[in-house]
Amino acid sequence: MGINKIYKNRRGIALVEVIAALGISVVVITSLVSLSLYSLRSSLQSKLQLQGTQLAKREMELLRAYRERSDSSWQIFINSIRGCYGSSPCCINTQTLTVQNGQCSEGIGAEVINRYFTISKISGGQAEETDDMVRATVTASWTIGGEPKNTYLYTDFTNWNLGN
Repeated sequence: MGINKIYKNRRGIALVEVIAALGISVVVITSLVSLSLYSLRSSLQSKLQLQGTQLAKREMELLRAYRERSDSSWQIFINSIRGCYGSSPCCINTQTLTVQNGQCSEGIGAEVINRYFTISKISGGQAEETDDMVRATVTASWTIGGEPKNTYLYTDFTNWNLGN
């Protein structure tokens, strides 16, 4: 009888050990899944930050190219962009190299990045036709996990070719 009693007690201990091992396994697996999700989100956030910065730089270069077009004088340039102020942003159409009202979007799904620029006086306020110097602020924006993110670039444009 003594042997059967010991054997029965060990079966119960084995069951407790299995349940404890399962509990520990669930905690470890949950932690690993959580870590993986955090890593994926951080990776996506870094990727979008890099892409947003690249798109902002490209928008700035497109704006410079638009300014330097051979058929464009400072007056034509300033008149075509001075309405891009405050809550009325514009972007450069990459196909036609023209200014269009609103934002331009690139990407698909969770990786959509909006790019746009605004123009103002150096001292603030809306640019005027007679200004020989304006500030361009380029913004690239996206949303990750319901949280808006942005990157900004700015430069000053001057009427360096006063003959035009």
